Amino acid sequence: MQTHPNRLTSQDIDQLLPYFKQYGDSCLAYSGLQEGLEYFFIEGIGYISYLRYQHRLFAPKGRVIVLANPICAKENTVFLLKQFLAANPSAQFIQISRKMAILLDQLGYQVNQFGIETEMAIQHYDLKGKAKSSLRQWRNKCRREEVEIEEIDLSQCNELAEIKSLSQSWLKGKGGNQLAFLNRPFLYQDEIDSRCFIAKQQGKLIGITVFDPFYRDNKVIGYYHNIDRIAETAPHGVSPTLILEAMDVFRQEKIEILSLGMSPLYQLGAEFNYNKITRKVLRFSYHNMNFLYPNKGNASHKKKFAGEQQRVYFCSTKGNTLWEIFILMKAIGIY
Repeated sequence: MQTHPNRLTSQDIDQLLPYFKQYGDSCLAYSGLQEGLEYFFIEGIGYISYLRYQHRLFAPKGRVIVLANPICAKENTVFLLKQFLAANPSAQFIQISRKMAILLDQLGYQVNQFGIETEMAIQHYDLKGKAKSSLRQWRNKCRREEVEIEEIDLSQCNELAEIKSLSQSWLKGKGGNQLAFLNRPFLYQDEIDSRCFIAKQQGKLIGITVFDPFYRDNKVIGYYHNIDRIAETAPHGVSPTLILEAMDVFRQEKIEILSLGMSPLYQLGAEFNYNKITRKVLRFSYHNMNFLYPNKGNASHKKKFAGEQQRVYFCSTKGNTLWEIFILMKAIGIY
């Protein structure tokens, strides 16, 4: 058995890629290979990606925070999970699937809902119906205002300086820093099977979006909308129009799924052996603390796509107390 207490290196990623391309069928599987994470690896089985967080006041002994589901065959999940927990008894888990939540519940850990993921079945998706009227209006508006969208290769792009400038301007308006962990940072370079689309108006760059791949049996089956950068001067609706135009390309390639990712703290219900106080506080945060993180705006934007919604969960081996949730939020940068 191999475990790696150090941060991921390019050599480590090469070792993990075969498992990722075989079993990485969740939207955050690609994010599990980002710089700054560590991983627990068993040869021939798979791996678990995690963040090691330590804070002098909040977590002096450190916390291990697992990102999404283990990357392994379904029949090996319990074995990999038990080996990992034996080595990391105080681990927390964030944005895990319901199947993973059931396993942790059966192992005696406390599980709470954390939000929903939204995804669309590309081959059957259309813009018909009242629920998608905003999408139709936005795309038509962008077409009237002569917004042009194209896919680019970042390694051969002549506009990289302009792309970085727009991205930095967008980040400045969001507090100045790129989020990491749940949102993989924009690296301004080509990465394995990722896709980049840009929007221009009268020759000026006004929008950028990047999609991360996820796989099944060594085949790309879907993309996750991970990066979004929109200029302040862009017409309203450029972001969803970029997504819709990319979906048209993916449809021709027979790609199955487009994921919009998670809407944190949205529609939290009662399930498993959840912590009632924690659920109440998180629901309060969703409705009243959007000055810290735009939970409502995030959920509202994704709801307009009228996609399929799937619940995601978090779990702490110490129990989902408010203190553990506070540590989790601080570590992943939401609050």
